[in-house]
Amino acid sequence: MSLDLLERSRPPHPDVLTIPTPPLQRTAVFIVFFFPALSIFTYSLRAYSRLSTRQWGLDDWLCGMALLCAVLMTPPFYMYIKLGYFGCRAVDVPEDYDMKPGLWWNFLVQMFYNPVLALVKASILVFLFRLGGQKRSIRLSIHGLNIFNACHAVAIFFAALLQCLPMEANWDFSLRADPNTKCIDNSFHVIASCLTILSDILVLALPFWIFLGLKMPMAAKMAVIGVFLMGAVVTVIAVIRVISIYKLFFTIPQPGTDHFHDIGLVYSTVEVSLAIFSACVPALRPLFRRWMPGLFGGTTKKTPGAAGYYGRYGMGTPRDGTGVREDDNFALKDMRSRAHRTEIRGASPTGSEEEIMTYNGIVRTTNVNVQYESSPSIAGSRSSSDFKGGDKPTSGKAF
Repeated sequence: MSLDLLERSRPPHPDVLTIPTPPLQRTAVFIVFFFPALSIFTYSLRAYSRLSTRQWGLDDWLCGMALLCAVLMTPPFYMYIKLGYFGCRAVDVPEDYDMKPGLWWNFLVQMFYNPVLALVKASILVFLFRLGGQKRSIRLSIHGLNIFNACHAVAIFFAALLQCLPMEANWDFSLRADPNTKCIDNSFHVIASCLTILSDILVLALPFWIFLGLKMPMAAKMAVIGVFLMGAVVTVIAVIRVISIYKLFFTIPQPGTDHFHDIGLVYSTVEVSLAIFSACVPALRPLFRRWMPGLFGGTTKKTPGAAGYYGRYGMGTPRDGTGVREDDNFALKDMRSRAHRTEIRGASPTGSEEEIMTYNGIVRTTNVNVQYESSPSIAGSRSSSDFKGGDKPTSGKAF
């Protein structure tokens, strides 16, 4: 069915602005708009951070697509809450209440909800691949999870789209009495949610595997893993949501239960928005450290003098503060160069996560110390010009 046919089959409904909004429903409406706004703000910071450091990648595109689906899901969710009279007392619901308009909007919510979590997990897996993809076992695990995530997303999307044939039976329950109408069992929603939670747990386990195997300070490991574990909150929300779905379809409500005075459906928008937020957090810490180094512990480096540097890294005969040997000097001629110092390291000496979580993986920099001294500044030293013509020194030690 095309979108045009879907629009033409939309049941008529009253103007939602004329429907009263009781306090509990106002809370639901606030949640429906606040959490997507939070995800938009967080993703904007992520985009700024990545673009300003020229580290924009595939994971950013995937997260942006997830945000787009979450934003498109918000207006139908609002319409579903208003037309379904969620948060109202049953006595305040009009006698001519028709559930079909609200269920039509809920059908659209399902179409946008399912892709969000899959795109967020794909974004996280791409990011983790850049960090730990050098190890074959991790690389294969990420590829396997990506394939499972993609297949699961496609299967769930089409199952939700075609859960009832004809499609109108999704919101017009009277059509289900027709023997020609086919609808999948309600257990589909529970099974799909459980598979989503399983993939969430597997994705959450990957940072442990990747970072615990790296040679880096334990504090930095725990900080990086803690950033990724913020996604555990999303899994907790998903568990609460699947429990509520199970109770809705498979448990008998207590007598006198007011089904309208409940806003448990907002778990869906909270889940997808927090998923986007958690996916953006690893890219935000470097930005905050740049803006507020005192609060977030910006990276600082102290460059020691030549003597201190050689004292730590030099080997053999000690050198004085000029960086040359005390007993027998060989000074290079001034090449009109500036002193330059870098260092070789396989981990951040400050334990800084921003140097660990970068676009192309673990940072490995090469630092070289080059110093030039003018020959007149060193008493008794020989210039490189002394060796022109093939003369050899009669004494001294080789460097």
